[in-house]
Amino acid sequence: MKNIFCYLMILFIISGAFSGCKKMDSTYRKYVVQGGLTYTGKVTSATAYPGHNRVKISWLRGSDINVTHVRIFWNNYTDSIEVHIPSTGDTISAVIGNLPEKSYSFILETYDDKGHSSVKVELLSAAYGDSYESSLLNRPVFSSIMGNNDTVNIQWGSADISNGAYATEIQYTDTAGDAQVRRFDISDPGSQLTGYKPGTTFSYRTVYLPDSLSIDTFYTDYATQHVSGKIDKSNWIATADSYTPTRLLPSGPPDRAIDGDINTYWHSLYPSNVVFPHWLEVDMGQAITVTGVELIYRQNVFNDFANFNIEGSMDGINWTTYGSFTFLKVNDPQDYAITGAPQMRYIRVYADKGVNNYAHLGEFSVFGY
Repeated sequence: MKNIFCYLMILFIISGAFSGCKKMDSTYRKYVVQGGLTYTGKVTSATAYPGHNRVKISWLRGSDINVTHVRIFWNNYTDSIEVHIPSTGDTISAVIGNLPEKSYSFILETYDDKGHSSVKVELLSAAYGDSYESSLLNRPVFSSIMGNNDTVNIQWGSADISNGAYATEIQYTDTAGDAQVRRFDISDPGSQLTGYKPGTTFSYRTVYLPDSLSIDTFYTDYATQHVSGKIDKSNWIATADSYTPTRLLPSGPPDRAIDGDINTYWHSLYPSNVVFPHWLEVDMGQAITVTGVELIYRQNVFNDFANFNIEGSMDGINWTTYGSFTFLKVNDPQDYAITGAPQMRYIRVYADKGVNNYAHLGEFSVFGY
């Protein structure tokens, strides 16, 4: 009897459960999609490449053979394009042009021929334009000097790497009269142009990529650069505060410091009670843009001046100081850069301190154009 009662109770519970399921089924039946939802395969390995008022988007074909096209949305779905899937090729891409300069969020969805769509894929990118271009700075040239064998040596200033600078492009004329274009990595502190035609200028600009994935390159405007060389000294006229006229011949007079012979030299009046300051002045005969000077000691004699200024003038009366330097006790030529590329006709070495009361100088040269 007890077993019969247990069986009846089990049947009652099962009957109630079936009844509840039927009720629940009827309640939610209207919300269930018959046959279930169908999703197409989403785009895979999608990448956005920024550009000049445009963005390129590419992705892999994927394994869903039913996908017929992809729609790309931006500006909160107010703009879109449709890209049809070609019959061949592993990578599919599209370029969206005429984009105002700003950041973008792109949404990609795939579709089949029945209108089924995929899960959305979002890509962030940007379009660059006039605003970015106006912020680009040309890398400065610290010096450009004509060396031996028609070679120009260029020393660069700092580049705006944080804004995307990655190369410098140079246009110049070679010794055959042909135009040449060279590109140098932005990390190079110096560059060399070979076969350079003397007496010509070169043009240079800085090359920028705003993003490592950018499909477009941006450039600054070209700037023109003069090349400095040693100025011809054949027509120079040298004077000095004093000189030894006869005792040291062929050395002594001031023109011995510009004769191209390091074994002759200018010497202030000796013996004498004439003391510092001493100066050697040169009339170059025309206005020169000066970028540097070169001094050579009287060979193997180092009891000379130690500190000196380089001064320039257009009239030989009013002088401006363009740098203070130290003369090292070596026989080799010593080069000193003059910043700002000032113009002057007259230039002088003005020494205000030395070992003895007199001064001497083996050779004096000027770099400029």
